[in-house]
Amino acid sequence: MSAKVTGGPTHWRANLDELALGVGHLQEATDQSMRLAGEATVAGGLLAGITIMTPQGPLIGANTVAISTGLLTMRAEVEALRTGVDFAVNSYLEAEQQITRAVDVAFTPLALAMSIVGVTTDANVPNDVYEIAIRGTTGAAWTSIESAFTTLDTMVPGSKYVAGNTIGWMSGFDENLWDVPPTQRTIGTLAHALGHFGLLKMAPYDTTNITQDPDENGWQTREAISGDGSLKSMNLLQEYGYDHDTVTVAKIQQQNGTDAYAVIYPGTTPVGEDGGVLGALADNAAFGIAGFVESSAADSPHVENTTLDILEQAGVPVGATVIPMGYSQGGAHAMNVGLGQKVRAKYEVSDVLTVAAYTGHRSTDDMSTNLVHVEHEHDKVPALTGASNEGRLNRTTIEVEGYPDEEIDAGIFGAEHNLGLINGQLSKALEDPEVQHATEIPLGKIEQKMGGPVAVQQFHLDRQKVPPTRHPNGPAHGVEAGRTKPQSIIGARPMEQWLTGTAPQR
Repeated sequence: MSAKVTGGPTHWRANLDELALGVGHLQEATDQSMRLAGEATVAGGLLAGITIMTPQGPLIGANTVAISTGLLTMRAEVEALRTGVDFAVNSYLEAEQQITRAVDVAFTPLALAMSIVGVTTDANVPNDVYEIAIRGTTGAAWTSIESAFTTLDTMVPGSKYVAGNTIGWMSGFDENLWDVPPTQRTIGTLAHALGHFGLLKMAPYDTTNITQDPDENGWQTREAISGDGSLKSMNLLQEYGYDHDTVTVAKIQQQNGTDAYAVIYPGTTPVGEDGGVLGALADNAAFGIAGFVESSAADSPHVENTTLDILEQAGVPVGATVIPMGYSQGGAHAMNVGLGQKVRAKYEVSDVLTVAAYTGHRSTDDMSTNLVHVEHEHDKVPALTGASNEGRLNRTTIEVEGYPDEEIDAGIFGAEHNLGLINGQLSKALEDPEVQHATEIPLGKIEQKMGGPVAVQQFHLDRQKVPPTRHPNGPAHGVEAGRTKPQSIIGARPMEQWLTGTAPQR
């Protein structure tokens, strides 16, 4: 095939998902049957007195008992089936994880060497190699630390668990540190350390509507989405994927007269040449380095809140169909928003489309949202979190290959990270009958929503300024002549608190 397709209805993992879904539906039916069993039992009791007075009494009573007993027996059988299916699926997945860990241990040194070659030269290294290098290196770094706490736990039972909760809380995680994958541990703890010294701050966003030539309802009417050369959804994303620090809402009219809303998140904002590393860390761009940390280690809480605000400002009605779409860092934000409970509680998230994004670390048991990821086989960015996208019935990854004849803007991550290149190679890949068959359903679900008239609104994001961290015994900030105003100290706090970078005022 001209592209590698993982997940989707034709993938082997789909069989496990369909089996689990089938048992789940059977479980729901069984729960309903138990309600009927209870009603049958109650009805039998009510009929007890009446049936004594009729010749059919014994037969009615016997049938009532048989119905109730049969339903109870069916529930027990379904529970046994559910337990068996869960055990079989989990056993298979655990075996797969053990194989992955063994491969990581064996191939990390070679993968690390190949990754260095790929970063420093023009050699095309598969992104799978980068994943192994990152995952294996961070895993090895944490192994010695975790082993030390395991040893301590043998002497002081429970100390490892307590330490995991404490360090996790101090580093901003919402769960025990040992339950967080090593790469996310590294990113999160490093970000918190930098934040503590005032070098990296994550904070909410201010939004400004920058829609050009809006109509009376605030929308800019534009031409329909072009389908030339590729998918309409990919072309739409390519149009706005480089609008830095700007979220675009595209209202697309559907055949049934309703509207679907694509929410488009751009790639990482280029870092200015001045200022070096410290300047890059201190950069307040919405989708800069702080945005990368927020998307890779914190599930984009500020972007999710801002998205809700943007959709409300745009007048998107509650219950409307929303399709998060994003390129590179924007794809990670789109994935997080699409799986986030806040947006899903208010809108119908039907699909998520990401391109060249690091989304493998986000796993989910959600089976209602169509998740599609498009990547290039040599792109380094999807490997940044050291994880591949899970292949599921409703989660499809299309890994395109090859390069066009014409020269492509390489950028800092190489030509294979160029959205236009990926779009063009996807178009060629879809000419392959095997690729077309494997992707027909997941891509078709998105494409069928892209055909109507389109209007857009655009919102520019500016990260709010954060008060600098200060030492408890240091001078207070904001001291005015003749008076002082106490200020709470920003210390080690849970994720929901330290991410905001703000402290409650007294």
